[in-house]
Amino acid sequence: MEQQTTTKVFYNHVALKYKTSLPVKHLINPDSRTIIPEIDLFDGMRLLDVACGNGKLLFTISGIISESELHGVDSAKSKIDRNIKTNSNSNIHFQTASPDNLPFDNNYFDVLTCANSVHNFPQKVRAIDEMHRVLKIGGQLYILEAIRSKKWKQKFDKTLRQTMFIQPRKKYLSRSSIFCRSYLIVATK
Repeated sequence: MEQQTTTKVFYNHVALKYKTSLPVKHLINPDSRTIIPEIDLFDGMRLLDVACGNGKLLFTISGIISESELHGVDSAKSKIDRNIKTNSNSNIHFQTASPDNLPFDNNYFDVLTCANSVHNFPQKVRAIDEMHRVLKIGGQLYILEAIRSKKWKQKFDKTLRQTMFIQPRKKYLSRSSIFCRSYLIVATK
């Protein structure tokens, strides 16, 4: 129980920090929607956006494929409440959840996305393994992060090697952030 409380306090702190530095975040972090061309979207797909924030990725995807089941989770209840109030799409569902304890069945989603968030997770490996658990066999996980430095990239790659995903593909995306390179990880289960 204490672990859950500590995790909740941590995520609330991160949400407050993000809210107060919002204009700067858009200059140094890639826009989550830049991964849309990388995703093989299809009707009937189930997609989960982990740490969905304001839900703009899900709202955009919903406009592209209407016959889909889209879910967004975030540990910040205020963000989820705001998304629920503004959501007029019947195929998008939001709920408050920690990335290291996702409230979904095993092998449920075709695609998972997580943008600009893994670096904030206190239990990075556990969170990515939890994404692995809810992803269908043959499904894909897309993680988008800004490259802060060579040392940061090496540390992130080490974290990926400790997860259940085997040999994720890595590449850089151009023109998705003003001041730093964007690093896209595509992992298949």
